[in-house]
Amino acid sequence: MRSKLGRVQRQGQIYRFTIAETEYRTFIWQNGAQFRGRVEGYPQVPEQSGSTPLAVRAALQQWLTTRMVST
Repeated sequence: MRSKLGRVQRQGQIYRFTIAETEYRTFIWQNGAQFRGRVEGYPQVPEQSGSTPLAVRAALQQWLTTRMVST
């Protein structure tokens, strides 16, 4: 039996925002009726979900603002 390595390719959009003169890129995709997203290059930021892409982006911004920028 042969083993195949599979790849998951998600279709989504990149959203950018700036906090304290640092630009962040988020990748947001649709997962059923919900949207999910993550911050590129920051694996310590947990994946967020919401009902719209803008809600996901806002949740990611909030996480970064309260936990990373203030420290």
